[in-house]
Amino acid sequence: MESRIARLNKIAPRRIRVQAALWVTELQGPDRNAALEERLRRWMAKDPRHAAAFELATEAWQRSGDLPAFLPKRARPKPSGKALVGMAFLCAAIISAIYFLRDPVLATGPGEQRTVELSDGTQVSLNANSRVIVQYDDHVRKLTLASGEVLFNVIKHQPRPFVVVIGDQKVIAMGTSFVVRREEPAGSAFAVTLVEGRVAVEPISWPDVLPSEPVAGLKLLNPGERLQFAEDATEKRDSPSIERVTAWQRGRLIFEDTSLSEAAAEFNRYGHNKITIDGPVLGKLRVGGVFRIGDPSSFAQAMANAYHLRIINHGNTIVLTDKQADSM
Repeated sequence: MESRIARLNKIAPRRIRVQAALWVTELQGPDRNAALEERLRRWMAKDPRHAAAFELATEAWQRSGDLPAFLPKRARPKPSGKALVGMAFLCAAIISAIYFLRDPVLATGPGEQRTVELSDGTQVSLNANSRVIVQYDDHVRKLTLASGEVLFNVIKHQPRPFVVVIGDQKVIAMGTSFVVRREEPAGSAFAVTLVEGRVAVEPISWPDVLPSEPVAGLKLLNPGERLQFAEDATEKRDSPSIERVTAWQRGRLIFEDTSLSEAAAEFNRYGHNKITIDGPVLGKLRVGGVFRIGDPSSFAQAMANAYHLRIINHGNTIVLTDKQADSM
């Protein structure tokens, strides 16, 4: 198993962490000026790891209560070079402690949605019941989608490729927006919908590089396309409405000629009230329309009105049936 120090070094080697800590200590000193701030900006622009290390160093300084703050302002001497280095190493040690407290797993529960901005500026929006593992290092920005549905808005102009692993496949992108959905954590079925930009879907064993031209086994998507992988490894490519694919971000579910059983399953991802369809025949009924995510009761009532069904409530379960009370 990879050591904690090795994990931290992948994000920012010790040399860079110490440099970042030195920058923080200088900014807190009496000689801070516009020229110092400009040099810092140039240093941060040289390497994405510099900015990430500076962010950690700043957080460490703040959590430490500003290390040299115990000195009265009038009596505070100008730190010597050795003192600065000492404070920098102390700050770097605190950075390591803070990093180890950070959980690389992003997760949501039933009915919960969450948007997280990663260290490079990429935004990760998780739908309900989703779980993502972040594995950034010096060479690749890698995440693993364990389950659920996630919209990735990948920051542009980054030297490291952005990779999302799903089972034995992966999606590679640069500056891109795309949605990945995985129904079962242990299953191989998933879907990738490209909102904008360019992505490639390929086996996990391939290099983490966005190919420049098509090769056997590579799937390139155009904006608006969706690529679906079934459990039996069959593939289907279509172009669904992007508004429908991303409607969950606006608290809506949009169905277009969807089976009633599929629509019920979609509602059941959110909240604690579940919809049950009484029988496979009813499950094949077609559904269309726009519905609120957190209101399965209104959806059930709309289906009951449209198809002359009965609604039976059993605690947190809403049953849709076409049977009469005396036959149940």
